[in-house]
Amino acid sequence: MSAVKNTFHKIINYEWGKLFFELVVVFLGVTAGFVLNNFRMEQEEKRLEDKYLESFLQDVEFDIPALENAVRTDSVWLARAKPLLTAIMNKSINIDSAQAIINMIATISKIDAHSSTYEEISNSGNLNILTDFELKGQIVDYYLALGGVGFIDEYFHRYFDDFVMPFIIIEYSVLTNEFNDKRIISSVRFSNVVAGYYSMVQQRMAAYSSLLDDSYLLRKELNKKMDIK
Repeated sequence: MSAVKNTFHKIINYEWGKLFFELVVVFLGVTAGFVLNNFRMEQEEKRLEDKYLESFLQDVEFDIPALENAVRTDSVWLARAKPLLTAIMNKSINIDSAQAIINMIATISKIDAHSSTYEEISNSGNLNILTDFELKGQIVDYYLALGGVGFIDEYFHRYFDDFVMPFIIIEYSVLTNEFNDKRIISSVRFSNVVAGYYSMVQQRMAAYSSLLDDSYLLRKELNKKMDIK
């Protein structure tokens, strides 16, 4: 009877030992799979983060020359236009200077900035892939500022379309570069058109200059981050 009992206990112990071993193997397999999957996900997120950072750097590198040219162009325009605007305000503008200022405001430019990377990462919900919190905030602030510049550009173009072009089409001959009626240069309408355009260029240049400073800082931080990686 004792031998049977011992045999029974051995069988029970064996079965429990076997079951425990199998549970350990299953647990280790599940844990290893979980760890491996997490590792793969972390590697994929790191690869995706590096891709986005590189794309952000390329976009900023593209934006900087465009902004530098825009600031330089607007700065030169304002320097040339200021004495002419002063003459208009003092009612001492002559016809040649009036024709010069019309030629200066007859064209309008707009920067072509890149925001495709930011739009992609925002629309895909992948913004949290960027692990550097301060850099992420700097990127968000930069593209918010870029959106503000875009708003100013659009407002500038609406002003040009609504006020400047109608004045030029009605009051000025682009073929002969002459006013249809030279007395128009003494009118309030003429001074308002020029002063409004001048003010818009001032606002645009200030926005461009601020964004250019931000772009320099963002490029520096992105380069630093890429060097660390």
